[in-house]
Amino acid sequence: MATFDPATMVFGGFADQLDAAFGSSMGWIVGNLLLLAVAFGLIQALRNSSNLIRHFEITNAKITSWIGYTIATIIQHLVFISFGFPFIGAFLTAVSSTLLWKWTFDTLTPTNA
Repeated sequence: MATFDPATMVFGGFADQLDAAFGSSMGWIVGNLLLLAVAFGLIQALRNSSNLIRHFEITNAKITSWIGYTIATIIQHLVFISFGFPFIGAFLTAVSSTLLWKWTFDTLTPTNA
């Protein structure tokens, strides 16, 4: 008998790891509970989006800078991969380089004096 397993459809290989760690029955339960927790968290975030935007001070300028930093990280990751770095090493180097760049930019950019 086939069971409906949305966690496997969403999590893919991670659901297989849960099955290997907890057994097939408990892995199914843990995976689907995790999926419900993620869905519940997203629903709560959407319901409270105005509070999140106000308290985290999310503006168009911040969203634009986050997109820019994400693009910079992806480009650096591709460059480091082409240099022969392993995947994780390239990713960590790209993230740390981008964070250093962001910190430097935020620190050295003049503010309203």
